Amino acid sequence: MKKLMLLSVVAFAMVSTMSLAQTPQQAKVKSATVFLNGAQLTQTVSLPLQKGDNEVVIENLSPAINQNSLQVKLGAGVVVSSYEYSIDYLSADKQSRSVKPIADSLKIAQSKLQDLQQKLSTNTEMQELLQLGLNHSMQVEQQNITVETIEKNLGYFQTRFGALQAEKVKTENDISATKELISRLQRQLKQDGMQGARRTGILRLNLNSQKTATIRAEIQYFTPRASWVPSYELRVEKLNAPIKVVMKAKVAQTTGLDWDNVQLTLSTNEPSSTKTAPTFSTWYLRQIEQRRYNKSYAASASKVAMPMMMAMADDLDGTAVEEEDAMAESTISNYVKTNEQDLSVEYAIDLPYTILGNGKQQTIALLEKTIDDVNYTYLAAPKLDPTSYLIAEVSDWQKLQLLDGTATVTYEGTFYGETYLQSSTTDQKLQLVLGDDKQVSVKREKVEDFTAKKTVGQEIRVSNGYKITVRNNKSIAVDMVVKEQFPVSSDKQITVSLSDKNTPADNVDNAKGILTYKLHLEPGEAREIMVSYTVKYPKDWQIGL
Repeated sequence: MKKLMLLSVVAFAMVSTMSLAQTPQQAKVKSATVFLNGAQLTQTVSLPLQKGDNEVVIENLSPAINQNSLQVKLGAGVVVSSYEYSIDYLSADKQSRSVKPIADSLKIAQSKLQDLQQKLSTNTEMQELLQLGLNHSMQVEQQNITVETIEKNLGYFQTRFGALQAEKVKTENDISATKELISRLQRQLKQDGMQGARRTGILRLNLNSQKTATIRAEIQYFTPRASWVPSYELRVEKLNAPIKVVMKAKVAQTTGLDWDNVQLTLSTNEPSSTKTAPTFSTWYLRQIEQRRYNKSYAASASKVAMPMMMAMADDLDGTAVEEEDAMAESTISNYVKTNEQDLSVEYAIDLPYTILGNGKQQTIALLEKTIDDVNYTYLAAPKLDPTSYLIAEVSDWQKLQLLDGTATVTYEGTFYGETYLQSSTTDQKLQLVLGDDKQVSVKREKVEDFTAKKTVGQEIRVSNGYKITVRNNKSIAVDMVVKEQFPVSSDKQITVSLSDKNTPADNVDNAKGILTYKLHLEPGEAREIMVSYTVKYPKDWQIGL
């Protein structure tokens, strides 16, 4: 009897151990550190362990992880004997919380469509049978048919057939509406980045525990299916006022998991599969065949105007900038802690965030900074674009700890457009193109008195002259920088000379062929700039003038 009881206890213990091994434990995402490309996820799970050896199955991990990055942290007295990571392809597909209601609605609509189509088919068959019955009745009674019989049969046919026809029309309308609903639901699922089906990662652990207990395990790993992109909002209340910069992050992930109320950290680090320092290879020189290329300069001025504006704004004057971190209590800045690492910057958000795994970008406001003492200047290069651009110049911009990204610009509460904030530059000043201003007008026109082409001896002399008119139609004074271009010779037989009748320029760049004029315009003031040059070259030559 004692042996029987002992065998029963052993059998019960074996069944208990097997049941623990066969019951998968669901891991929950606790925190996520999102890099510019990829993320490190931390998931937690409670594991009931028996003393001795245990086999544990953990589900709800991402199906796309770097297995070399996998780490399992357990409590004292528990040792990992071995582990195996795999993807569950056999279980039923799981659905994201964001698309499950849509997928359920789609199934209901598809089922309703089948019922309606069956109803329409039955209705059509009933109408055909009714028609056949009437024809047969008329044939049977055609020998002794009476007017009363005909009227009776036709009356029944008209009533019943009319009811079926009305029901048929209603069913066809319901089918059309249901098909439209199905189409909209399918488009919505497609927009959400997936059809709702998702796999899950599984981690099998062989553990040895010194005692029977329920422990808390922490699992960390890197997944490439997440990212964040910095973006900015530049708010200018009025000219010569400080600029408020709102730094935002567009976060997206397709890790196969929904991150529910996680502790979110954004990092400027960008992990890669390999970390190697650059090395030189031998640089061999060889003789190459020289070829002449026919370059076309037919590019539209509107396509190159903005890049040229930025390239030619190198010598704008600026003043020092200081940051002011005093924000209103309701701003997100109070919940974001900036940690400067050796190789990156981390933004730890002390608020729970939910990021669904549907691949949609979720915009998160990170920081708000106010830039004082901004130098505002208008910039125009009328040869390229007859537009005046408002430029904001920021000194000591490195203190802002900004990344490259697009920026929306609002001026006096009105959306002005988008610009690009390029912080990865070695320039001492950061230049922001805030937009164009129609109230500062620029006009460039050719002056015939300064334009001529003639042959003198063995050379051709070409003279071109232009008048640039700048007018400030604003109610306040503005500073203006006007750029004009003149040709530069690349051959000693071609000479270029500027006219002594030109308006004196504040800067002449003979290497690049750029004249710079710095103007201060009072409200309503207009100024004219005269520019002319003469080019001499051999008369049997053709040059691009």
